[in-house]
Amino acid sequence: MLSAWLGGLAAAVLVAPGPQCGLTTLPGLSRHYAALIRLENSALPGTATDFAVLADAILAPGPNDPSPNGVDWATRTDLPCSPEVRARDRMAGKMAMVGYSAREIADVLAGHLTMGDLNQARLRLMAGQPRVVVADFLDARWREATPTAMPTAVVMRAPQLNLPMDLDAELAFLATRHRVPTALVRAMVAAESGGNARARSSAGAIGLMQLMPATAAALGVDPWQPRENLRGGITYLGGLLREYGENARLALIAYNAGPQHANRVRAGSAVAYRETRKYLDAISVHYPLP
Repeated sequence: MLSAWLGGLAAAVLVAPGPQCGLTTLPGLSRHYAALIRLENSALPGTATDFAVLADAILAPGPNDPSPNGVDWATRTDLPCSPEVRARDRMAGKMAMVGYSAREIADVLAGHLTMGDLNQARLRLMAGQPRVVVADFLDARWREATPTAMPTAVVMRAPQLNLPMDLDAELAFLATRHRVPTALVRAMVAAESGGNARARSSAGAIGLMQLMPATAAALGVDPWQPRENLRGGITYLGGLLREYGENARLALIAYNAGPQHANRVRAGSAVAYRETRKYLDAISVHYPLP
């Protein structure tokens, strides 16, 4: 499924006419694409989300050229190729080469943080400062690029969850089937969407479990159908829990910020900050995390 999605994207962009870019002319993006192809047999569906996060950060227009949030680049038949796009691609390539995750690269390209901020955080971790102190430092350095930069579906407290009985029964069935704590899934749905099957965040995440289009495509589900959204989200969460040794906090960081960032957190070279910390706090209201 991931191969088909990525292959379709490559075919679409490599034949783009005129001034549009293809993957071969955007080395930062194409390097990430090549890494996904190499990892396909063992990669979680979230690697497609990592690619989508990076593609959106590189290709999305600036504030003077608005377009709808959450563009699904996999469905585009062309890619923009302005000098600004090429500059962002070069920056993304340089950051990827020194180990920064797609989420961190996106934060720098969007103007939320600077390379200096991330480098300072890395040095503080290497010096042995507690992760919470480093996360507080990055939170303080965070700056809003636009008034709508924060995903609208992320809230400080998880609201009351009142799913229809049939959906709640489906949630419990799928959680048991994929060996995921039912209470954790309910807390996630509450934090992600408040139980609103039509919810869509400013980043483009969809439905009850706020699946990104690329992740939904890799999982083979229609994110607008509530049962399929639950099936895709719980399947993905179950895979993440197994990937991170049943560590719910790391699995949720991967769900929210991408597996690349969770891997860096696990390795001690990054911390969860800003919206991811708010996301974890919202879930902890109903499901205590380690």
